[in-house]
Amino acid sequence: MLKLIKLLFLTIIFFYTAEVYSQHSTDTSKVLLRFNEPMSREGIFDISNYQIINTDSIEIRIYKVGIVQGDSAVVLFTEQSLFNKPVQIIVNNLKDKSGNVISENHNFASIPPKHQ
Repeated sequence: MLKLIKLLFLTIIFFYTAEVYSQHSTDTSKVLLRFNEPMSREGIFDISNYQIINTDSIEIRIYKVGIVQGDSAVVLFTEQSLFNKPVQIIVNNLKDKSGNVISENHNFASIPPKHQ
């Protein structure tokens, strides 16, 4: 259970991309979420299991989810607007490979805006 508490204390890295990853726009960003344990693939690609909300309570659109080799990180492909305000990332309905669901008490991370 202590591992689950740490499970979503994740490392979040923002970086820009010039490549097209969205069906709707070339104006996308990537967000890397690292978990401290390998995650089950059950539900991991479902964008409804992730939310990114800025300080104005505006949800940032997530276009798709990719998984990093080893299953201990995911990449969220998002709108560019993610960078202009602090955001909170919320993860729901995900399990580690042992079948432990991420606790609702530890399923979020708050991050400051990226300075450009």
